[in-house]
Amino acid sequence: QLPLSRARGRGWGGGFHFAPTALLATLCLVALLSVGCGYFGVGGAARKARPQVPARAAYVAEDGHVYVVPLAGGDAHRVSQIAGQVPGETPGREALTGRWPTWSPDASRLAFVRVLLGPMDTMLAAQLWSVAYDGSDPRKVWEADDREPIYLAWSPDGASIAMLVETDTDIELLVIDASGVQQPRKVAQGNPFYFVWSADSKALLLHVGSPAGGGASQPELGILKLGPPDEYRSLGVAPGDFRAPGWSADGRRVAFVANGPDGVAMLSLVSPEGGDVTRLAATTGQTAFALSNDGVRLAWASRSDRDRLAYDGLEVVSTDGKRRAKVTDELVIAFSWSPDNSTLAFVTLDRSAQMFVWNVADAQGENPRRLGPFQPTPDQIRVLAFFDQYAISHGTWAPDGSALVYAVGMPSDQPTFGVSGPGTVKAVALDGKSAPRTLTGGNFVAMPVPAP
Repeated sequence: QLPLSRARGRGWGGGFHFAPTALLATLCLVALLSVGCGYFGVGGAARKARPQVPARAAYVAEDGHVYVVPLAGGDAHRVSQIAGQVPGETPGREALTGRWPTWSPDASRLAFVRVLLGPMDTMLAAQLWSVAYDGSDPRKVWEADDREPIYLAWSPDGASIAMLVETDTDIELLVIDASGVQQPRKVAQGNPFYFVWSADSKALLLHVGSPAGGGASQPELGILKLGPPDEYRSLGVAPGDFRAPGWSADGRRVAFVANGPDGVAMLSLVSPEGGDVTRLAATTGQTAFALSNDGVRLAWASRSDRDRLAYDGLEVVSTDGKRRAKVTDELVIAFSWSPDNSTLAFVTLDRSAQMFVWNVADAQGENPRRLGPFQPTPDQIRVLAFFDQYAISHGTWAPDGSALVYAVGMPSDQPTFGVSGPGTVKAVALDGKSAPRTLTGGNFVAMPVPAP
């Protein structure tokens, strides 16, 4: 199951199955299954300076539980133990399934998925829990016996969680009170489904459907202002071939791909209130992009004609359209901005060595430098494959922008890339000289994504 398009029956717990062709088979599976996830009075109100977010890594260990460890080093502690700790909790056997820990933006709390099984491995309940960073104060904020979570992201203010769940026929978007006091509510549905929060946490920018016809929904791009009552307004554009939209921290720019007057697909910007569209660059095929939080630059790439498993190079364009720079001509898998918008990290594909490679460049897309190769775990590959959506929820960057944190497979896994089993959580500094540092054993890791 890939997080943002429905393939019933596997949820987040379903893993990738790797053919002997290793990395290429993994990426091929991703490519085949992937089809795609002002508001009224939005604004450019000044934002208060926020305290530095603690550098805490949440990871899933080989025992299937979630642990937290300081990025600087220290003792790890398990935070996902519910059985025997919470009186009156739903009985059942806990599934060894992906828990997908997700930090609140200030790293004070952590949400994770819990699935309970009955006889013949039938699902009794799927749950979403929130705990303090040390595992205390567990709160069950959602439970169902007929739906499975496939993706979640905290609101920037930490008060709500937007979660995609799959049903027999569709994908639904729920908004969940992170305190667990208010009942969760369904606010939208579609397939495939991508979204991003507004910086003030009052609205969601939704992108549903696919122009390629791979989903059940017609393509639509609009803004959902959260109530109650909730109010939805279409942006009045016909979305092109892209997945996750972008929304600048000042609330003034929405990024997307749509056809221009001449029918050419263009990377575009518009005010959430509507108005004239700013067209920045022509695109070919499915396009992914990352809008810097300050709204000054867009990094973007289009699917490669020579290798449909990757993107054909990477560019940075200023949102006023005046400056454009080619970062690399290599095949690119993923990219993301540092929390302070000063650095662009990107992953390239070394086909000859069948390895991924970390790289960084400055904010203008210049002075690229290689940090080193790595071999991701299956869960890390999942995040890389949908990096444009996971950018708002599962960080790769240390909160201060000093390092990149990721999970790699054990050396014995090399002949069959990403085989499920023990992995290692690594951190690599940006100087390009230091070797990656081992933090702990783990198959998946998430860093906090600070609020913009």
